[in-house]
Amino acid sequence: MIIEINEKNINEYRQNKIKYIIKDLEQYVPEDIIREVLLKRGVNKWFMCRGEFINLKDELKDFTNSILKIMFALKLQEGKRGGRYREMVGMLKTTICIRERIRRICHLSRWQFPE
Repeated sequence: MIIEINEKNINEYRQNKIKYIIKDLEQYVPEDIIREVLLKRGVNKWFMCRGEFINLKDELKDFTNSILKIMFALKLQEGKRGGRYREMVGMLKTTICIRERIRRICHLSRWQFPE
């Protein structure tokens, strides 16, 4: 029985692994040809890129926590008006902004049809 994929059920399907694509197509196309096409079209690369984006998002979260610890120590030392504290505030805002942008990219809808 074939179930039609739609916007509501698309997230029920596993993703981000070449083996899922091969499994879906193996009854129609030999595995070696599927792998060759995926490699040629850059699908493997984009799966790797997505994984790296997720890792970077996690690293930025750890970096944000480190900045907050430093800011706390600087606040105790020099107060909120100290130059190093203000620099850390700027670094914190920038890091949070970058992490949120990456997070939005990672959470894009799967229901898309790019050109």
